[in-house]
Amino acid sequence: MTEQARKILALVDQDTGEFEEVHRANYAFDGAHINVGIRKGRELASAAPGLTDREFRVLVWYWFATETSEEAVMRTGSAIAEELGMSADALSRAVKVLKQARLLVEAGGLGRTTFYRCTPYLAFIGTGFAHREAVKDWNPPETRVREPRVRRRGKKGEA
Repeated sequence: MTEQARKILALVDQDTGEFEEVHRANYAFDGAHINVGIRKGRELASAAPGLTDREFRVLVWYWFATETSEEAVMRTGSAIAEELGMSADALSRAVKVLKQARLLVEAGGLGRTTFYRCTPYLAFIGTGFAHREAVKDWNPPETRVREPRVRRRGKKGEA
């Protein structure tokens, strides 16, 4: 049986033909990765959907706290609020808005604690085939939650 050729990455000097092997580096990331749609992420970060900065920050936290695609983020609201530097009531209000827009979905509970995860339309861990299967039973989320805050305040002042 013949020995299989080894592929190497090398820098070649064009004048002399000498080459120097380039050593491969370990993958730079330290754990699980999540795929987030760039277009939807930018759209939600803009003022157009009407998310407050706090609501967007909570949504991003859930994007990156989701460790598996189909499971809930198993953290209590008070623990999440403490990590985000906000009160549990403020977190609860933000989660309520995100849940109504279907950006966060209920994914289980324990006692009176409800666990959530990000909708697979926005963030997903896994192959393209698995992603397609994950979204087939879900309606796409609302990317326009409400009128942006600045416009709402302006309208109240005008009335």
